Amino acid sequence: MRKSLSREELLALHDEQRERVSPAERLRSLNRRLEKQARFAYRNSPAVREIFDNAGIPPSSIRTVADLEELPVTTREDLEELQRSRPPFGGFLAVPLGSLDRVYVAPGPVYAVWGPERIQAQVRSLLRLGYPRPGDVALVSSAFHMGPAGLGVTDALDMMGCTVVPAGTGQTELQVKLLHDLQATALLALPSLAITILHKAEELGYDVRRDFNLKLVTGGGERQIQTLKRVFEEEYGLVVWDAYGTADLGPVAYCCGQAEGYHYDDEACVVEIADPDTGKHVGTGEVGQVVVTLFSRVYPLVRFGTGDLASFTDEPCPCGRSAPRITGIKGMVAQHVRVKGMFVHQGELAEAMTAFPQILKYQMLLTLDEHKDRVALKVEVPAGVDREALAPAVSRRCQDVLKLHMDEIEFLPEGALSGSSERFADRRWG
Repeated sequence: MRKSLSREELLALHDEQRERVSPAERLRSLNRRLEKQARFAYRNSPAVREIFDNAGIPPSSIRTVADLEELPVTTREDLEELQRSRPPFGGFLAVPLGSLDRVYVAPGPVYAVWGPERIQAQVRSLLRLGYPRPGDVALVSSAFHMGPAGLGVTDALDMMGCTVVPAGTGQTELQVKLLHDLQATALLALPSLAITILHKAEELGYDVRRDFNLKLVTGGGERQIQTLKRVFEEEYGLVVWDAYGTADLGPVAYCCGQAEGYHYDDEACVVEIADPDTGKHVGTGEVGQVVVTLFSRVYPLVRFGTGDLASFTDEPCPCGRSAPRITGIKGMVAQHVRVKGMFVHQGELAEAMTAFPQILKYQMLLTLDEHKDRVALKVEVPAGVDREALAPAVSRRCQDVLKLHMDEIEFLPEGALSGSSERFADRRWG
């Protein structure tokens, strides 16, 4: 459990005036901090030092955000390969392993570390919304297994002085009872689970507005939030906490609630929108990959490519904050897909399928069942294969490698997938 911050410390962490400075002043401050971070990362992270040296760029050359274009983008596949060749952190860790509070594990496996600045970014994001408050009860209905979904937000709530109920996922009826009996102010879960819990409460005869003390619901991790946000706000009168981030990075951008998209969190990182092929910055409104450099003294990733495709705008926002906004996630670089709040990579799917030589071709089909992601695995097998025996083995293998439950495994005859080269067929968004 992390130590609660005092009121003065919380106020210092979130300075509204600092977020409303002019764009020119914002950029000057960002460049100053980036220059210091580049020097620190070069001195303390062997992997970052190699990135600079291989590019022939001394850290003293990084004086502005524009200078980052001279460095290559590190993809998640690059990170996986570095961690395999130089376990456990690929040379990025800047502090002794024994000094870390937590190590998270994503499918791959890929190890991730959040320094204190990552948790502070979570806290800042919640403080902007006004809920929850010190002394409030928060139901954390996210996964606590290996990844940062549950523990990361719990750390932030601890620092805010909240009472945390580590509910985890599942047991919807019990979640309703916890919300009601403990009069929780916040429900922190994937949007699809949050709406399921609220619908279950109504099935049990509750009026959410009248019988609960709920003020805040989270909206991260799933693209369904674009449609569910309106439901949470209009039908239930809730504030929606929506932020953009990944398990490797933590939160790096936040929704102000007054305009489309996510403001860059300049206190936490540098965000770039870059061409996936060249790494060069794209223009306003053009689609590129979200690339992030962390202001971290623990795990100083430099130009990490998230795999998400997005555009950005620097038009003035009604909220008055001057940071540019990611204007929505447009898709993913071909090797990745985000499903049920997790990234799945083609290489991981291929690894899972290599255990079954009888599978000739395969395809993961993603659809929406109401507001929930539905995953069907289509596998092509020759005649005579014992499908009843193969199905549970494939299901277990996917769970082990991808940490993802398959809602359906569909067997197809040989040649059925010959006309498609898609490993991921994402039909969720039309």
